[in-house]
Amino acid sequence: MSPKVEIDEIDEQIIHLLIKDARLSLKGIAKKCGISAVSVFNRINRLKKQGVITGATLFASLDNFKLYLVASIGMETENDADVDEILRFFKEHTCLIEPSVSIGKYDLYALIYSENFESLNDRVEMVRRLPGIRKVVVSVWSGLPILNFENIDLMPKTGCT
Repeated sequence: MSPKVEIDEIDEQIIHLLIKDARLSLKGIAKKCGISAVSVFNRINRLKKQGVITGATLFASLDNFKLYLVASIGMETENDADVDEILRFFKEHTCLIEPSVSIGKYDLYALIYSENFESLNDRVEMVRRLPGIRKVVVSVWSGLPILNFENIDLMPKTGCT
Protein backbone atom coordinates (compact mmCIF):
# COMPACT_ATOMS: atom_id res chain seq x y z
CA MET A 1 0.00 0.00 0.00
CA SER A 2 1.27 3.45 -0.90
CA PRO A 3 1.99 5.90 1.91
CA LYS A 4 -0.64 8.58 2.55
CA VAL A 5 -0.07 11.63 0.40
CA GLU A 6 -0.25 14.98 2.15
CA ILE A 7 -2.05 17.69 0.21
CA ASP A 8 -2.96 21.22 1.15
CA GLU A 9 -6.17 23.16 0.54
CA ILE A 10 -5.00 24.50 -2.83
CA ASP A 11 -4.09 20.98 -4.01
CA GLU A 12 -7.56 19.85 -2.92
CA GLN A 13 -9.17 22.76 -4.76
CA ILE A 14 -7.20 21.93 -7.94
CA ILE A 15 -8.23 18.28 -7.72
CA HIS A 16 -11.90 19.20 -7.25
CA LEU A 17 -11.77 21.57 -10.22
CA LEU A 18 -10.23 18.84 -12.39
CA ILE A 19 -12.79 16.28 -11.19
CA LYS A 20 -15.53 18.69 -12.22
CA ASP A 21 -13.93 19.45 -15.61
CA ALA A 22 -10.62 17.81 -16.55
CA ARG A 23 -10.40 20.09 -19.60
CA LEU A 24 -9.91 23.27 -17.55
CA SER A 25 -6.92 25.33 -18.61
CA LEU A 26 -4.06 26.03 -16.23
CA LYS A 27 -4.97 29.71 -16.47
CA GLY A 28 -8.60 28.95 -15.55
CA ILE A 29 -7.55 26.84 -12.56
CA ALA A 30 -5.06 29.50 -11.48
CA LYS A 31 -7.74 32.20 -11.56
CA LYS A 32 -10.13 30.12 -9.44
CA CYS A 33 -7.39 29.21 -6.93
CA GLY A 34 -5.81 32.66 -6.74
CA ILE A 35 -2.33 31.44 -7.76
CA SER A 36 -0.22 31.61 -10.93
CA ALA A 37 -0.58 29.20 -13.86
CA VAL A 38 3.05 28.14 -13.29
CA SER A 39 2.20 27.21 -9.70
CA VAL A 40 -0.81 25.19 -10.91
CA PHE A 41 1.41 23.44 -13.47
CA ASN A 42 3.98 22.56 -10.78
CA ARG A 43 1.33 21.34 -8.35
CA ILE A 44 -0.35 19.15 -10.99
CA ASN A 45 3.03 17.65 -11.95
CA ARG A 46 3.81 16.92 -8.28
CA LEU A 47 0.38 15.31 -7.81
CA LYS A 48 1.00 13.19 -10.92
CA LYS A 49 4.40 12.06 -9.60
CA GLN A 50 2.79 11.17 -6.26
CA GLY A 51 0.15 9.12 -8.07
CA VAL A 52 -2.72 11.32 -6.91
CA ILE A 53 -3.58 12.33 -10.49
CA THR A 54 -3.34 9.41 -12.89
CA GLY A 55 -5.19 10.71 -15.94
CA ALA A 56 -8.48 12.12 -17.15
CA THR A 57 -11.59 10.01 -17.65
CA LEU A 58 -14.53 10.47 -19.97
CA PHE A 59 -17.99 9.66 -18.62
CA ALA A 60 -20.37 9.08 -21.52
CA SER A 61 -24.11 9.44 -21.02
CA LEU A 62 -25.34 5.86 -21.21
CA ASP A 63 -28.88 7.00 -22.06
CA ASN A 64 -27.59 8.00 -25.48
CA PHE A 65 -26.56 4.40 -26.10
CA LYS A 66 -29.91 2.98 -24.96
CA LEU A 67 -28.29 1.33 -21.94
CA TYR A 68 -31.10 1.93 -19.48
CA LEU A 69 -30.40 -0.79 -16.92
CA VAL A 70 -27.51 -0.94 -14.50
CA ALA A 71 -27.01 -3.85 -12.16
CA SER A 72 -24.31 -4.66 -9.68
CA ILE A 73 -23.34 -8.29 -9.38
CA GLY A 74 -21.71 -9.93 -6.40
CA MET A 75 -19.88 -13.15 -7.18
CA GLU A 76 -18.74 -15.94 -4.90
CA THR A 77 -15.86 -17.92 -6.35
CA GLU A 78 -14.66 -21.44 -5.80
CA ASN A 79 -11.54 -21.74 -3.64
CA ASP A 80 -9.47 -22.76 -6.67
CA ALA A 81 -10.93 -20.13 -9.02
CA ASP A 82 -8.53 -18.31 -11.33
CA VAL A 83 -9.56 -14.78 -10.35
CA ASP A 84 -7.11 -13.23 -12.83
CA GLU A 85 -8.81 -15.16 -15.65
CA ILE A 86 -12.25 -14.00 -14.49
CA LEU A 87 -11.05 -10.38 -14.38
CA ARG A 88 -9.54 -10.82 -17.86
CA PHE A 89 -12.96 -12.02 -19.09
CA PHE A 90 -14.54 -8.83 -17.74
CA LYS A 91 -11.99 -6.67 -19.56
CA GLU A 92 -12.92 -8.38 -22.85
CA HIS A 93 -16.67 -7.72 -22.48
CA THR A 94 -17.57 -4.05 -22.60
CA CYS A 95 -21.00 -4.52 -21.01
CA LEU A 96 -19.26 -5.74 -17.83
CA ILE A 97 -17.36 -2.97 -16.11
CA GLU A 98 -15.62 -2.03 -12.89
CA PRO A 99 -14.71 -5.56 -11.83
CA SER A 100 -13.05 -5.60 -8.45
CA VAL A 101 -11.86 -8.07 -5.86
CA SER A 102 -13.74 -7.68 -2.61
CA ILE A 103 -13.46 -8.67 1.02
CA GLY A 104 -16.78 -9.56 2.57
CA LYS A 105 -19.84 -11.45 1.46
CA TYR A 106 -18.71 -11.68 -2.19
CA ASP A 107 -15.28 -12.29 -3.66
CA LEU A 108 -15.83 -10.13 -6.74
CA TYR A 109 -18.11 -7.27 -7.73
CA ALA A 110 -18.86 -5.71 -11.11
CA LEU A 111 -21.41 -3.58 -12.89
CA ILE A 112 -23.44 -4.63 -15.91
CA TYR A 113 -25.01 -2.15 -18.32
CA SER A 114 -27.86 -3.40 -20.46
CA GLU A 115 -30.62 -2.33 -22.83
CA ASN A 116 -33.38 -4.39 -21.21
CA PHE A 117 -34.02 -7.22 -18.75
CA GLU A 118 -33.60 -9.92 -21.40
CA SER A 119 -30.10 -8.79 -22.34
CA LEU A 120 -29.29 -8.27 -18.65
CA ASN A 121 -30.29 -11.86 -17.94
CA ASP A 122 -28.17 -13.10 -20.88
CA ARG A 123 -25.14 -11.25 -19.52
CA VAL A 124 -25.67 -12.54 -15.98
CA GLU A 125 -25.96 -16.10 -17.31
CA MET A 126 -22.71 -15.58 -19.23
CA VAL A 127 -21.02 -14.71 -15.92
CA ARG A 128 -22.65 -17.64 -14.08
CA ARG A 129 -21.15 -20.07 -16.61
CA LEU A 130 -17.59 -18.88 -16.02
CA PRO A 131 -15.28 -21.51 -14.53
CA GLY A 132 -14.72 -20.78 -10.85
CA ILE A 133 -17.95 -18.83 -10.27
CA ARG A 134 -20.04 -20.49 -7.57
CA LYS A 135 -22.80 -17.94 -7.07
CA VAL A 136 -23.94 -14.68 -8.67
CA VAL A 137 -26.30 -12.24 -6.94
CA VAL A 138 -27.77 -9.40 -9.00
CA SER A 139 -29.04 -6.04 -7.73
CA VAL A 140 -30.73 -3.93 -10.39
CA TRP A 141 -30.44 -0.20 -9.84
CA SER A 142 -33.53 1.95 -10.16
CA GLY A 143 -31.72 4.40 -12.41
CA LEU A 144 -28.38 5.07 -13.97
CA PRO A 145 -25.69 5.91 -11.40
CA ILE A 146 -24.88 9.54 -10.84
CA LEU A 147 -21.11 9.59 -10.86
CA ASN A 148 -20.50 12.74 -8.87
CA PHE A 149 -17.12 12.90 -7.19
CA GLU A 150 -17.08 16.67 -6.82
CA ASN A 151 -17.87 16.67 -3.09
CA ILE A 152 -15.33 14.07 -1.93
CA ASP A 153 -13.49 15.26 1.17
CA LEU A 154 -9.85 14.70 0.24
CA MET A 155 -8.58 15.90 3.61
CA PRO A 156 -10.90 14.28 6.17
CA LYS A 157 -10.45 15.55 9.69
CA THR A 158 -12.06 12.52 11.38
CA GLY A 159 -13.50 9.18 10.34
CA CYS A 160 -12.01 7.96 7.05
CA THR A 161 -8.25 7.99 7.50
